[in-house]
Amino acid sequence: MNTESYSIIEDVRSGIDSRNQAIANIYTDEKLLASVTSYVLKNGGQHADVDDVFIFGIMAFVKQCARAEFILNGTVNSYVFSVIRYEWLRRKKEISKVTYDDQEYFDGEEVSIEHLIIKEEERIVLRNALNQMESKCKEILTMWASNFKMREIATNSGYKSDGMARKKKHECLSKLKSLLKDINDGK
Repeated sequence: MNTESYSIIEDVRSGIDSRNQAIANIYTDEKLLASVTSYVLKNGGQHADVDDVFIFGIMAFVKQCARAEFILNGTVNSYVFSVIRYEWLRRKKEISKVTYDDQEYFDGEEVSIEHLIIKEEERIVLRNALNQMESKCKEILTMWASNFKMREIATNSGYKSDGMARKKKHECLSKLKSLLKDINDGK
C-alpha cells in the first residue's frame, strides 16, 4: 500500500473530522470524477447517475476502512473506481433485466405465468445458495458474473495474482454448483 493510501485510510479511521476531510478530498478529486463520468456516460448512463455511483463508491471505501483487517493493495482511486464500476454494472444489469422482462410482454409472444414463476424460483434458489457461501466467495462470483477481469478481482479481493483469484473463483463456482445440486436434489 502506498503512503498516500495509508494516510487516507488512517484519516478515515481516526475520527469524524479527519474522516470527513478524507471524504471531501476523494469527492473533489477531479481526475477520479472525470474517470467515473467518462465510464458511466460511455456505458449508457446519464450525468445524474454519475453522482449516485460516485457517492456509493466513496461510502463503500469508507465502510471498508472501518474494518481492521482491510488492506488496500492499490490506490484509493483505483479501489473507488473498481467499486463504482461494479456498482454501475450491477445497476445496468437490473435495468436491462426489467427491460427484458417488459419486452417479453410486448414482443407479440405471450409468456406464460408458469414461465415467469419458474424464472423467479430459479433466482430465489440461486440467491439462497449464494447466501450459504462465505462472503469472499460471494464477492468473487459476483465480480466474475459482472465481467470483471481476473486482475481486478485479484486486486479487489487481496490476492497477489490473477491466477490465485482464478483458482479461488473456480473453487467457489464448484461450491456453488454443489450447493445448487444439493438444493435441487432435496426438492
